[in-house]
Amino acid sequence: MRFGTVVIALCAAIGLATPGFAQVVKSQSIIQQLTPQNTGPQVRSMSPIAKRGIDIQGQLPTEIDLPSVSLTVNFELGSAYLTTDGMLALRSLAKALHDPTLTGMTFQIAGHTDGRGDHAFNMKLSDARARTVVEHLTTIYDVPVGQLIPIGYGMSRPMDPANLMNPLNRRVEIINLEPLS
Repeated sequence: MRFGTVVIALCAAIGLATPGFAQVVKSQSIIQQLTPQNTGPQVRSMSPIAKRGIDIQGQLPTEIDLPSVSLTVNFELGSAYLTTDGMLALRSLAKALHDPTLTGMTFQIAGHTDGRGDHAFNMKLSDARARTVVEHLTTIYDVPVGQLIPIGYGMSRPMDPANLMNPLNRRVEIINLEPLS
């Protein structure tokens, strides 16, 4: 067994992220993080499928706190083409979105970039990546297209504002919009 293989196996065994490989989040963890926790006023309606009529489009204000999960979805450098690791991350997300707990809820698929490139390029790239995620989930895993709203945030909402080049800033965030509906 080679040293690199031992390091990767050891990191996986103790739950550390391995260099060069996306850490795939388990679908049960995604479900738990995306499930609303019964906060705020309860809305009563005549029909279980009736909504308040709010149509969520565009970027959300930063002060809104909604159930969400950030996933490392890898793409080829500077493009919206998924890597194999990226596809594996989306398989877990698709499984979670098909769980009865989340069925029928609406989610924003938010693409984020790091600080490489200018603002216009990063906005376009993050939007293309969010759309790729939605296309992959709806085409490969039959997630209903109306359940997913793609949006690109570029580098405007970094996880690590002190280091815009940090790979943590490159992510896809899934935000449950159901509490707003």
